[in-house]
Amino acid sequence: MNLHYKELSDRAFYYHSNNKLDEAENIYKQLLNINPDDINILNLLGLLYLAKNKAQDAITYLSKAFILKKTPYIVSNLAKAYYMNDEPLNAIKLYKMALSSGETDDIYYSIALAYKKLKDYDSLISNYKKALELNPKHYNACYNLSIAYKELGKSDMALFYAEKCVEIKNNDDELFALISGYYEDMKCYTSSIEALRRAILINNNNYLYFYNLGVLLARTGKIKEAEAAYIKSIELNKNHIESYVNLASLYKNNDNNKALEYLMAAYKIAPNEENIVLSLAQTYRALFQNSTSIDILNKFLNVKPLSVEAYALLAINYMDLGEYSNALSYYDIALNLAPENYNILHGKAVALKYLGNISQAKKLLEYIVANDKNNIQSAITLGMMYLTDREFENGMALYSLRSKDSKFKDVFKNKIWNKNIDIEDKNILLYTDCGLGDTIMYARYLPLLLEKAKSVTLQTDKELVEILSINYPKVNVIQKGIMPPEYDVVMPFMDLPIALNSDFNNIPYTNYYIKPDENDISRFADIPEIKGKTNKIALCWQGNKKIFKNRSIPFDLIKKLTENKEYNFYSFQMEFDIDETENFFNIKKYINSYKDTAAILKNMDMLITIDSSIVHMAGALGLKTFLLLPQTAEWRWFNDEKQCSWYDSVRIFKQKEAGNWYEVIKQAERELC
Repeated sequence: MNLHYKELSDRAFYYHSNNKLDEAENIYKQLLNINPDDINILNLLGLLYLAKNKAQDAITYLSKAFILKKTPYIVSNLAKAYYMNDEPLNAIKLYKMALSSGETDDIYYSIALAYKKLKDYDSLISNYKKALELNPKHYNACYNLSIAYKELGKSDMALFYAEKCVEIKNNDDELFALISGYYEDMKCYTSSIEALRRAILINNNNYLYFYNLGVLLARTGKIKEAEAAYIKSIELNKNHIESYVNLASLYKNNDNNKALEYLMAAYKIAPNEENIVLSLAQTYRALFQNSTSIDILNKFLNVKPLSVEAYALLAINYMDLGEYSNALSYYDIALNLAPENYNILHGKAVALKYLGNISQAKKLLEYIVANDKNNIQSAITLGMMYLTDREFENGMALYSLRSKDSKFKDVFKNKIWNKNIDIEDKNILLYTDCGLGDTIMYARYLPLLLEKAKSVTLQTDKELVEILSINYPKVNVIQKGIMPPEYDVVMPFMDLPIALNSDFNNIPYTNYYIKPDENDISRFADIPEIKGKTNKIALCWQGNKKIFKNRSIPFDLIKKLTENKEYNFYSFQMEFDIDETENFFNIKKYINSYKDTAAILKNMDMLITIDSSIVHMAGALGLKTFLLLPQTAEWRWFNDEKQCSWYDSVRIFKQKEAGNWYEVIKQAERELC
């Protein structure tokens, strides 16, 4: 080699070593012009092209070197070039040739990577393991083995190799994050949290670690710790929307104002992100701020006019407001975009029902039930419509589906009653899967059940335990959440008529099947608001806004009744304070349970009420009652216009047009005079 050639070679190598690849490339090519068969220069130029990610050029020069001399080093470099050029089969063939000169962990590792491109898991796993046999501390082989097993769905093996990685290198935060994910997939949340905390100890600047920690802590019920983790995530990345959204979700069921605070923060970052807009609008709705919810949705639809869910939520807002025609319009817009969305079809059916278009609503629900077998909500709603028309068998068959959810099945397993199970001489557990009023209404069936069953336990809401225990001493009445005694069969309470072969033509005990404690009646007769008063009328005009969307009456309308000074009126509203007058009194301070409600009602001369649980208590007591109903009432009142089928003492006053309470109040007022 002459001096000039050596100087050029040294200069090219210097440039190459210092990453001045263009300069090195030019000199390498000059050298090859001088000596086209210089294996070393061919190899170096091939490596340079690999560094420049020019795999095809690398193959050209490395192939020339390979033809001249098949050293293990050149063979491996050419194999790498084929690998980079997405020719894994050629790469594998050459790597295996290199093995003939001696096994190394790196060659087996490279073969495994080539098999990975081919998605040949058996071969790649085998070669990673051979690399580990030769070098038990080959971290990348161990790590990739873990990933391979994860991709195969073999969580136990994935975790095994991930933990072996920890033995090799215990300061890799990404490894502990990976292990956390494995434990999460296996639903071992405590171990998942532990692993993620180790990742954070190594690197406490990764906001995603804190976000994922928040998710895990929330899943395990550690709400305060989850909140702290999400807040830390936001400190590290103030624009991480998911952390704000998840913070909001921590509070959506018990503190909607707090949820709103976090959602507003997310909304400011991404005002056109659909899931944020929908969550924010839904939260305003939960706070009964329907107008704000509607405004947010309309603003969003101006930007993204094809959002099916936004139109559906608009419709739901209008349902809340009792504006059923508007609701129907938005349901129709949503359905134009998603004609087979059964949840939206269900909403439309309910809107039609409240608009009095019962026939069309029923047809729509029948269509949903026929085509979406898992749509329990629509089946139940259709069942209630059948029940409204006194179609007992069809109605109960669908209505009874309300208790067939997974939680009910998980708790009671194979002891759940069905109509093929004989209840004669069985230990029966009754589970109240309904509202307080429904439980009072169906308590009339308990004596009939006691005639058949060996024993009866009724698991119910705490408000009703005392009053039902007093009236049905042979029934073991316990509060929900308390472990019941041994039982043979568990039955949803409202399935009792089916089990007892009863229907709407033979409703038993239409009055006086509940009696308050006589001492309680006397005690409440002596309270200042009642003692010495005559013509005493109990009033109830407002229910839970989430449930009683069309049942509540504006207070100003109901107050008109109290202008009749011949009567004394008593507010039984538990969440509503009135300004007391000479003939209008608050009674809620005396009520701690339905035992108290029943005794105070027994001191009344009558009750005027909306459809709420109190009407059932009054009816069960035999108290004269005016029941004020919306045009489209709940199924239990059937289509009765005046007389009530369930209670002899209850008189029905029903709207002639949806939302018009004025005429109903005037009619009741005339009946008082």
